[in-house]
Amino acid sequence: MICVENIQLLIERNREDVDALDLIEDCLNSFDEYHAKIYRMETWSKLYGYHNMSKDDYQSQYAALDRSRTISHNTVIGSIGILNRLCEQRGIPLVYEGIVSEDRQHRIALADAVLAYVESVVANRVR
Repeated sequence: MICVENIQLLIERNREDVDALDLIEDCLNSFDEYHAKIYRMETWSKLYGYHNMSKDDYQSQYAALDRSRTISHNTVIGSIGILNRLCEQRGIPLVYEGIVSEDRQHRIALADAVLAYVESVVANRVR
């Protein structure tokens, strides 16, 4: 689980450091970019199939979308690592307490936490 309070605390502790805020923003934006890659891939795979294009074209496009999603997932893993290091440097509890690793089970758990965070940000937006 991503700790919203620790993200807010990290932002507050870096309020005067524009470079740190830019880095935090980039990390948080990577979460939404990953969410968007998943959405794009899932939507595309529901819209198109072998009946819309050749099997080779379908597989090629699907593989390209999957590569893009994987790269974005790797970026998210790096972003969590950066945010956690910033927390450690500032004496703040970690943003993500789970294991940050390329290992499949840890990748999935981290991705689920990031997606839940993005969905909570959207659900709790100012209206």
